[in-house]
Amino acid sequence: MILYLDLKSEFLKTKRTNIRKMVFIIPIICSLLAVGFNFLGGSEIVRLSVETIINHWGIIWVSVFIALTTGLLNNLEKKGTHFKTIIGLPINLHKKEISRTLLISGFLAIGSLTLIMLLILASLLIQTTPYLVPLSSCIVAVFLTYFVTLWQVPFCLWLSRKTNLFITLLLNSMLNLNLGSIFAPTEDWWMIPYSWHLRMLMPVTQLHSNGIPLPENDGLLNYSVVPIAIILGLVFFILLTFITAKSFNKIEVK
Repeated sequence: MILYLDLKSEFLKTKRTNIRKMVFIIPIICSLLAVGFNFLGGSEIVRLSVETIINHWGIIWVSVFIALTTGLLNNLEKKGTHFKTIIGLPINLHKKEISRTLLISGFLAIGSLTLIMLLILASLLIQTTPYLVPLSSCIVAVFLTYFVTLWQVPFCLWLSRKTNLFITLLLNSMLNLNLGSIFAPTEDWWMIPYSWHLRMLMPVTQLHSNGIPLPENDGLLNYSVVPIAIILGLVFFILLTFITAKSFNKIEVK
């Protein structure tokens, strides 16, 4: 009950803020840019529009989404009372941070559903897309990306609280774009959290993280990586949520 009240309180704070707008704006920007670039490549590339949207979402935009929403949420407190209001309340700070993590996770879920709606719309407007896999596989890919990238929520909440929105946005997006894409096609992909969802997407969408369709019988099409990535992502999310919540509690009560 207390956790629900904390979650409701945090949600009300986001009313009339850019946080709620980002939930819809970022998936739209991702989709428009992906389709726009595909049209520049000609008809052969256009038919990969749905797969490309998912690829762009995984490569950069999901990390941008998480970094922006967490950073903006922390800015609400920093620009106001710098967390003094929270400290002064007779509440469990550990649960307060968990509620903030759940709030951003909920926003990410809505953003993912928005992306799915855009994928369906793209498939209706461009009847040759998706081309490599069924639309159902593309929808599953978005859901899987959601679960495997959840760990970035508590991480970015902690990072933006320790630094600022700009550093969080730059670091989270660049690590995902560079470190994730470098390790995703390798045997050591499981060692780098930023590569987990990118490696998992390859067999589901049959698209390499660099945006090029994978040839038949390619080793990267092995579905065995999917459950591994899901387990790694969820376990790391739970672990980071616990650690950052404890960190929030200890720092704020000093």
